[in-house]
Amino acid sequence: MPYSNDTGSRRQIPENFTLQFSRDEIAKRVKEVGAEVDAWCSSVWADSRTDVVAIPVLRGGIFFFADLVRQISSSIEIAPVRAQTYDPATNTAMEPSVQVYAEGLPIKGRVVLVVDDVCDSGRTLEELEKALLARGAREVRTVVLLRRLLPRPTFVPCWVGLEYKGPEWFVGYGMDDSEHWRNLPDIYTIGRDA
Repeated sequence: MPYSNDTGSRRQIPENFTLQFSRDEIAKRVKEVGAEVDAWCSSVWADSRTDVVAIPVLRGGIFFFADLVRQISSSIEIAPVRAQTYDPATNTAMEPSVQVYAEGLPIKGRVVLVVDDVCDSGRTLEELEKALLARGAREVRTVVLLRRLLPRPTFVPCWVGLEYKGPEWFVGYGMDDSEHWRNLPDIYTIGRDA
């Protein structure tokens, strides 16, 4: 597979990757969205004197989650969830599989923030919201780094960092190409061979 150099580092980038969002664009939007989420978390604390339960969606959402929660000035509690909606071998869609790992953390009566990397159709976030409300969450809000613009989305997150129109596959900043390249600091789309 041919590679090209990532300017500014020694990283080798596959030639079929096209830069869509640079690390500087991502950082700017994380800071802006983080300020809005911070104001909301602060109001939850002021109203209830309880921390927001912040839930990163594994594995893709961990990069965005780590950067976002450092923008929040009030205390938060963390409980990860795992969701799978794509076959990692083929990058093709499948029915959402959601596993909530929050047994050690009380959800009932709590305010929850779900943090994910990308919202395509919204099925994963919709299933997560249902599962958390079924476990007794008082309120569930969602924030994603990247939302794919669709004519009829299933679910619309409360906060969105970046938007993209088109069917291309994303990679980098937590998103993967068949489990590869999650660690890229920028977001790319992947060109497929004809």
